[in-house]
Parts: sequence; structure tokens; C-alpha cells
Amino acid sequence: MNAQTLRTLVGSVVVSLVFFAVVMGISMVCVSFNARWSPDVVWFPVPVIVLLVVSTIWAEKRWHIDLSHPTGISRTQMYAVGVALTVFGVCVTSTQGIFTDKVRAIEVYSADVSPLFQMAYAFVMSVFAAILAEVTFRGIMQTRMHTVLNVWPTIFIVTFINLVAHRWTPELVQNAFGTFVILGAWTYLRWLTRSLWPPLVVHGLCNLVFALWVWFVGPIYYAELSGMTIALIVGAGLVSLAVTVFMTRKILGSRPADQIKSW
Repeated sequence: MNAQTLRTLVGSVVVSLVFFAVVMGISMVCVSFNARWSPDVVWFPVPVIVLLVVSTIWAEKRWHIDLSHPTGISRTQMYAVGVALTVFGVCVTSTQGIFTDKVRAIEVYSADVSPLFQMAYAFVMSVFAAILAEVTFRGIMQTRMHTVLNVWPTIFIVTFINLVAHRWTPELVQNAFGTFVILGAWTYLRWLTRSLWPPLVVHGLCNLVFALWVWFVGPIYYAELSGMTIALIVGAGLVSLAVTVFMTRKILGSRPADQIKSW
């Protein structure tokens, strides 16, 4: 590894993490101001969403993070493999959670605010965090790393840094492997489709679905799942893996050989 490669790698990490910290920090300031000065009037989603859209557009213009759909690849195939990879990752995390007593609960704001404020925070910020993570790690960081590294080293490094950048709660420590798998699946999806849209969409939907389920149904206690539910999870994971392999072959078959070996 020469000096130029090392500078590019370090620079991609630093730039990405600064971008993430600034956007997330400003958004949390908006939430904090809303909670402190007018907790009964929920207005923070507006500036937070505007900030996310503006920063994403700026990142696309500045670093060309592929907020587009490439020619030669069917959108149906792109999103089909995206859903399959996401289901596989969720099944892996769920299976690990069965053995680690994982509990999936709603994340609420740590202040005395109204139920409406908490609901808005739970839904908006879960999707916000997912999209920001995609723009940061699979957008800015992965795009820059692919210019100096081959596919698999890039996927591993981006996934590892994305995992480390999470808040290390006791639950995450116990379920780090499953989290690494699903993050790696989205990183691989980014390379496979040559577009940021599939991982951005499926990550956002995944977070939203879990937020809706936990808010309206209740926390998920994985250790208390029935045998039938566990069998369904394992079966869904195997089916989604088979679909992923099938769709991957179709997509790679439509790409030039030189693109398969590199970015």
C-alpha cells in the first residue's frame, strides 16, 4: 500500500465521519430545541428532513455517491436483491438474538415530552439515521475507497467502520455479529448495483417497519419466540439467501467483466 492509497483511505474515513457527525449533531440540536422550548408543538421533523435532503444532494454533487440508477441493470432486479439481502440480514440478527436474549424496543427521546413528540422522534429519527448512514458509509466512504481498493477489502472496511460507529449498548455488544452481517449485506448491495438507491431504500424501510411494529405491537423478545416462528425465520433466511445468489448471478451477468473485478 503506497502513501497515496493510505491518504485516500484515511481521508475517506475522516471526511465521512465528520459529515455524519455534523449532520447528526445539527439534527439533534433541532430536536433538543423543540423539546426544550415547545414540547407540545412538534416541528423538528421539518428542519431535520430538510437538512437530510440538502446534505444528501450536496454529497452527491461533491463526491458523486451514485444517487442514480445505472443503465444495463433492471431496477426490479436491483430492488429484488436488495430486499433479499435485507431479509437475510434480519434473519441472521434475529437468530443470534434468540441465543443472546435480544430485545427490540422503541427508541424514545430522553426528556419529558408529549406522546406525539415521542412518536415523531421514534419514526422520523429511525429513518433519518438509516438514510444518513447510507449517504455516509456506503455513499461517501465506500465510493472513495473503491477508487484505491478491490471489492472485498472495501466491503469489509466500510462495514467494520459502520459497525464501530454505532452506539455500543450492551445489546449491540451481544449481537455485533448479526449487525455486521446486515451492514455487510447493504455494503455488498451498494457495490453490486452500482447505485446508492437500493441500500438507502431498503435500510430506511427496514428501520421504519421495525419502528412501526415495536410502537404499535410492542417490544420483540427474541428469546421468547415460538418454535414455529424460529423455523419460519430460519426458512426465510435460507430462501432469501438462495434468491440473493440467483439475482446476483443475473446482475453480474449483465455487467462487463472489468466492472466485476473492480468498481
